[in-house]
Amino acid sequence: MEGIRYASLEVRPRRIFARLLPGTDLIPGIKNICDKHGIKAGAISTMLGSLRQVRFVWPIPDTVNKSRLKYGAPKTLDGPIELVSGTGVIGTMKDGGELAVHLHASFSDSTSKMWGGHIVDEGNPVAVTIEIVIDAYDDLSLARNVDDETDMPLFNIVGQPVIHVDGKA
Repeated sequence: MEGIRYASLEVRPRRIFARLLPGTDLIPGIKNICDKHGIKAGAISTMLGSLRQVRFVWPIPDTVNKSRLKYGAPKTLDGPIELVSGTGVIGTMKDGGELAVHLHASFSDSTSKMWGGHIVDEGNPVAVTIEIVIDAYDDLSLARNVDDETDMPLFNIVGQPVIHVDGKA
């Protein structure tokens, strides 16, 4: 489907600053911070630090999925890894309500070569520190499930219709 389409909702954040300590696995650590502060929906606006290793994926061409892409097999880079920048979205899985973190990052290896991609859920232990800022949205509900149009796991704003700029809903 073409044209301008979107769903949106105005929200106001409360901000959490946190530090993950050495040895903490990145995404499980973020989920624990969310549990401590009652975060069910939010955005990771700032994330930097270092990892002992990083596991990530990136999109590759696919002839089966409707979007014509999929994530390839995870790649693991051994550290030290400098996490230059990371951003993400926090919500829940549509089935079961388990917390979900969709995290992308830019990082460099020990030769200063830059890499980037979608960080996988486990296998990303902190080396020295990860400093992170999470904007929590108490009046927002995000549900992640496989999207019918793209065959990719995506967040949707619960209760918000898709707007079609041409006026068709």
